[in-house]
Order: sequence, then structure tokens, then C-alpha cells
Amino acid sequence: MHIGGITLGRATYEPGWKWSEHVGRALGKKSCDVEHVGIVVSGRATAAMDDGRIFELRPGDIFFIEPGHDSWVLGDEPYVSLHLLGARDYAAHK
Repeated sequence: MHIGGITLGRATYEPGWKWSEHVGRALGKKSCDVEHVGIVVSGRATAAMDDGRIFELRPGDIFFIEPGHDSWVLGDEPYVSLHLLGARDYAAHK
């Protein structure tokens, strides 16, 4: 959604989804190079940075994820997040 020159996004990923497998493989990349700022609506996910840091994202968390990461859904519930930064660039990769 575009509002006032900003692109907002909603991401929904099913259990078993992993960025490096479901997005990165087709792009020939091992990690996402898009910066993300958002809030987790439901479900849980992991963001694993190329430098070894690992973050777990839970409902209600506000997050900033730098470029250079992989991500995957944790558990058996879909992961849903709203993206305030990075949605335009991420969508361009689809």
C-alpha cells in the first residue's frame, strides 16, 4: 500500500517458509539485502544475520533488521508482520 510516498507492506508466511529457500534461491542469494522496520502481528520468526547474530521475532515486537540476513518461520503458526520500511524494495524482488 502506498501512502504519502511511503510503501507499507504486510508479510504473511506459512510454517516451513525460509527466505534463503523460497526467495533467495531464485535470486541466487544466500541472504536478504533489504533493510526492514516493522511490527510482528502474529506468529514467530527468526532473523539470522550474516555476522552470526540471531533474533527471534514475536507478536508485538517492533523490529529493525539490517541488510544481510536470512529469516524463517518458527513453529506451526503463520507469521504475519507489517513493514514500515523495506516493503517497496522487498516487493521488487518477487
